Amino acid sequence: MVSESASAAPRAPFLVRSTSPVQCVLAFLAGAGLQHALGLPLPPEWIRPALYMAGTVLANTSLVLALWSFALFVRRRTTIIPAHTPARLILGGPFQLTRNPIYVSQVMAYVGLALMLDLPWALALLPLPVLALQYAIIPFEEGRLRARFGADYAAYARTVRRWL
Repeated sequence: MVSESASAAPRAPFLVRSTSPVQCVLAFLAGAGLQHALGLPLPPEWIRPALYMAGTVLANTSLVLALWSFALFVRRRTTIIPAHTPARLILGGPFQLTRNPIYVSQVMAYVGLALMLDLPWALALLPLPVLALQYAIIPFEEGRLRARFGADYAAYARTVRRWL
């Protein structure tokens, strides 16, 4: 692991700089394109209203979670950009339940929209942005947080899970 100071942070890898929302949108659009071009069997008509409702609940819940998380970044005056070094550690609100509530909200929104729009191919491509999060973006962020906040972050990471 690379040691860093706040003033001499290493350059963020491409997957971190490209940001997870962009990766989610690209995977989702690719899934929509594949659904249009190749199709996948859609669920039976009788279950589609329930899937639409579940998708709506997921998408709306994800919006609330994302806005709540964003408000905490603003209130604490720290960066929300993964490639930047944070000024403060956020431990309250949804960060008490997951170390990554914004990423949880992105995955929820992705699944919710795919259910609402009948896009099984988008669901099939969901692992792509999730793998980028799990193995590139989150480890990079956690390294920065460990370097910046030391024992405080280590204690937090021991008690709060990465996802849920």
